[in-house]
Amino acid sequence: MMKKILQLVLLSLIGIGVSAQTTKKIPLNHNVYDSWKSVNHQIISNDGKWVSFEVNPQKGDGVLYLKNIENNKIDSIKRAYDAVFSGNSDFLVFKIKAPEDSTRKAKVAKKKDDELPKDSIGIWTFYNDSIKKYANLKSFKIPVENSNWLAFLLDKQVEKSTKDSTENKDSTKISMKKKPKTKKPKKNKEIGDLYFFNPIASKVETFKNVTDFNVSKKNSVFVYIVSKSDSIDTVSVFSYNLNKDKKFCILKKNGYGKKITIDEKGNEIAFLYSSDTSKTKKYNLMFSSNYEKNSICVLDSLSKAIPSKWSASENKELEFSEDGSKLYFGIAPNPKPEKKDTIPEDEIAKLDVWNWNDGYLQTQQLKELDKEKKRTYLSVYHIQKNEIVQLADENVQTVSTTLKGNTNIAIGINVKPYQKIISWETNQYKDVYVVDILTGKKKLVLTKKQFNIDISPTGNFIVWYEPTDTCWYSYSVQTSKIYPLNKNLAGIFCDNENDVPQVAASFGIAGWADNDEFVFINDKYDVWKMSPENKIPAVNTTNSFGFKNKIILRYLKLDRESLFLPKENILLKAKNDKTKQEGFFVKENSNSKDPKQLTMMDCAIQSPIKSKNSTTLIWQKNTFKDCPDLWTSDFLFSKISRISNANPQQSNYLWGSVEFVKWITFEGKEQIGLLYKPENFDSTKKYPMISYFYEKYSDQIHNYYPPSPSRSVINFPLYTSNGYLVFIPDIDYKVGFPGESAYNSVVSGTMSLINKKFVDKDRIGIQGQSWGGYQVAYLVTRTNLYKAAMAGAPVSNMTSAYGGIRWESGQTRMHQYENGQSRIGGTLWENQNLYIENSPLFYADKVETPLLIMSNDNDGAVPWSQGVEYFSALRRLGKPVWLLCYNGDEHNLMKRPNRKDLSIRMMQFFDYYLKNAQPPSWMIDGVPAIEKGENNGYQLK
Repeated sequence: MMKKILQLVLLSLIGIGVSAQTTKKIPLNHNVYDSWKSVNHQIISNDGKWVSFEVNPQKGDGVLYLKNIENNKIDSIKRAYDAVFSGNSDFLVFKIKAPEDSTRKAKVAKKKDDELPKDSIGIWTFYNDSIKKYANLKSFKIPVENSNWLAFLLDKQVEKSTKDSTENKDSTKISMKKKPKTKKPKKNKEIGDLYFFNPIASKVETFKNVTDFNVSKKNSVFVYIVSKSDSIDTVSVFSYNLNKDKKFCILKKNGYGKKITIDEKGNEIAFLYSSDTSKTKKYNLMFSSNYEKNSICVLDSLSKAIPSKWSASENKELEFSEDGSKLYFGIAPNPKPEKKDTIPEDEIAKLDVWNWNDGYLQTQQLKELDKEKKRTYLSVYHIQKNEIVQLADENVQTVSTTLKGNTNIAIGINVKPYQKIISWETNQYKDVYVVDILTGKKKLVLTKKQFNIDISPTGNFIVWYEPTDTCWYSYSVQTSKIYPLNKNLAGIFCDNENDVPQVAASFGIAGWADNDEFVFINDKYDVWKMSPENKIPAVNTTNSFGFKNKIILRYLKLDRESLFLPKENILLKAKNDKTKQEGFFVKENSNSKDPKQLTMMDCAIQSPIKSKNSTTLIWQKNTFKDCPDLWTSDFLFSKISRISNANPQQSNYLWGSVEFVKWITFEGKEQIGLLYKPENFDSTKKYPMISYFYEKYSDQIHNYYPPSPSRSVINFPLYTSNGYLVFIPDIDYKVGFPGESAYNSVVSGTMSLINKKFVDKDRIGIQGQSWGGYQVAYLVTRTNLYKAAMAGAPVSNMTSAYGGIRWESGQTRMHQYENGQSRIGGTLWENQNLYIENSPLFYADKVETPLLIMSNDNDGAVPWSQGVEYFSALRRLGKPVWLLCYNGDEHNLMKRPNRKDLSIRMMQFFDYYLKNAQPPSWMIDGVPAIEKGENNGYQLK
């Protein structure tokens, strides 16, 4: 049964805590991380009466909350997650995790994955306030509309109790005792017991040996596949109309079935079937035009509609168009049979052959090998015509449909001609085709386009941004004419603050009007309504209000299923470009009038989620001091109330504040940055300060940073809580001189704060990661201002990094320097001097600042050898330097134990140099390899 949250939990949710008001605040420390929580997976019921959300700790078991907005009643269930409301707003379905400690014990006991404690499913029924639980969940599905039924699959291999199955407890325990070994029957991990359950009527149906199932979106028709393995494998496919209580078998044969799907209305069914007995199978596409009829084969490997020795692919889902006129599926070459081992493995040569004519490098090919093996080519079955048409092919590999698959026009993309140049150009160029879904014919309409291509919802127009003249263009599919859309308009349609050596991007498309009559395009501040055929002049729908007030306005599409923007009462998200306030405006229609302000706040606000059948919204807001809790309001934001308070314990700890700071750089330009101050800051005192930087951070003044173990960067509230100032300057870059650009902004900003007298000039450090780590590595060659520096994943030698590989993608790093973030602006042989001038390694002898480096041996972005090169040079020169290499971890640390370790070592490092703390053993004596894993070296000397 449901656990009521009475006074204690209600106090927690609304943030009332008596002890916090009387207890002296204490600094944050590394032991608080696990207790900090976040609000996730918030949803609202269609009728707007119920809100569900999770509150999850960084480590441990979370809680799912359910709130009735009308009476403010809050209930909860531990370890529940991934909740979904029924379409009728009558119940909530969710998964329940096993307790984390049970799973941990099973892992310690080296249990296999399929032996770990399983999830359960919970169904929370509102009318009688009850919960049903079923153990050993595999998956569940629920119709979106017009049904009180749901379906879920339970693991077949788990023995069921003889008691009522609806009362099964959570799968939370697992035996740690070793049992005598017995020969187990071959286990089909896909097979389970399928339940159809109506919690309102308390009806349940059960079917065994089910391997796949699906539900219609707008009806109570369910479909499922039953597989049995005796001497012969057999498959049976069923449809079940639960409202009519009618079940039909539409296929029963020897063989295998999978990928079953059903159209929105619950009439048409499709699935894949194979009679092959081998491990690799060729599949036929099966179809039934009515859930009461037997299925027929509409495509097999002998079909003349697809290439010879091709067949329907199991690697793509089957999908009906919304109107049910088409069935989309994937085809691919027949899978190759498994090779028999006739040659010992040690007699086979193993190598990669690199060829200068290859499109993608071998490293990228290998990285994408699994995806390539599973590549499918979109095809369509026209149901009324009983015709198969192949849409994608080996050149035009990507084809995208419009209007939820209803139209007869699609867009095709071919990147093959430009695969090689991706090695040295940041953007992936593409050729664009119009694809006729009725015939499969393709018409090349655009070549070598750089940015995203947008096709209108009804397929009448293709719209794209041309960076060479900062103009938007429209291509009419019917007339093949091209129309410039914003020629001679006053708006700013490209990123005029771009400082990377490549063309500036646009601000994107806001959406479309009904029937493709208008396309809405963003400029820097406002939204324009443009006729895709220039039938009428373009209109600034926000009346230049954004530009005049320096407020960035963006339309919000609250109906996520609609393909078009609403005609009236259009909600806009707003952000003041100067003050960084955020809020919402509303437009009565898309005519050229000022939008009406609903609310503006000194915080960051996430885009709201609207109830489908009411005007109720839920949304999150946050500041540096306030975590992103959940709030609710009406559409006009006239009634705002708080739903959650995830971290009431924060009031027990010292935190801090943040403010803008401005100064004049060495080049005479005004610059902006952020200064985080300790709580109870006293301007008459002197504080140690750490400067962190990347590129520009001032837009993020309202970001909330929970105390958490670091992936790579100092935790701002952790440091302010412990008496540090944290300074984050924005950096303006000059192409060819990224290092000096950082010097110009960072050092000038630091000097301006020293002049304010509350910064201790002898206790200033710097820290950065990746691009920021490079800049740290560079700055310590240019100045002795900083007493300690930490560089995470730094590039120290651009000449050796230039031709290296980004192992996470398999691409070379050339584009990073030529037209990317590193901003050199040319090749190594064209601008050799610039590569050397911007490489810290060549000036290692100038370094006087103690430096801590993190370079991890599984870094897929920056080769960890870059850190080794710098460390080796500084070590030889007798400079104080340390290198942390987290084994098997990535560019930014992913493993929580490593993240905790880095957090401790970074703070020990900075405390030693900036707060005169005792040094830890690892800084003085190191950690010898023979003591690895036994001695962490944290102990103070």
